[in-house]
Amino acid sequence: MKSVGRIAELWRYPVSSLGGEQVDHLDIAHSGETGNVEHGVAGNRAFLLFDPQTREPAAPESSERWRKALHLVSRLKADGMAEIGFPDGTWLTLDAPDLEERLAEHFGFPVAVGDTRGTGQSWPVIAPRYTASPLHILTTASMNAISTSDPALVVDVRRFRPDILVETNAASGFVENDWIGRKMVIGTLEITATEGTKRCGMTLASQPGLPEQPDVLRSILRGNRRNLGIYAEIVAGGRLSIGDEVWVET
Repeated sequence: MKSVGRIAELWRYPVSSLGGEQVDHLDIAHSGETGNVEHGVAGNRAFLLFDPQTREPAAPESSERWRKALHLVSRLKADGMAEIGFPDGTWLTLDAPDLEERLAEHFGFPVAVGDTRGTGQSWPVIAPRYTASPLHILTTASMNAISTSDPALVVDVRRFRPDILVETNAASGFVENDWIGRKMVIGTLEITATEGTKRCGMTLASQPGLPEQPDVLRSILRGNRRNLGIYAEIVAGGRLSIGDEVWVET
């Protein structure tokens, strides 16, 4: 195997479609090893927002009415309870009695919290819009390639929602394309890179501190056939930490 870089950032997204939290460590499970339903990043996208009248899950990448989801963030407390952060700096746990009222004020229509995994807690089980990959990896080289193609773009990792950002030995280029189909080892984690990450309208939408820029998606389409980053399947679970070296099968 060869070393291709190190982990620069780790992200977790407790509530689907909302911004996530940067963390120092991530525990990543393989369901066959743990014996439970968790597969991938612990706590990732265990919850979502939905319209209680239609049971429609939030879809900010395709529905204008849900775009304000991108101006909310989510994180996990030490006790494992998820909470949502609002633009005014307020944080409310998912079981807060006034959460749905605050969500309705933010979106302008009724919004509720759903459980995507059937954890047996008090939230209704709502199926997500799509089956998320267990792991999403992005490199600094790919982000630099997009930035170089159009210096006017505001290229920020928050547009792309990776679990892992790898600072690569290569300065620029879509280097992770070459990792697809290969085994990778990061810390104690073993994975196989499976496919490129197809990008959607979420990459161009405005977020806190980021303007709406349609050319972000256009640049990805022109530069790398709409792919930016890669998905991976878990071979053996493990813990990741900032600075862990990333190895790829040769």
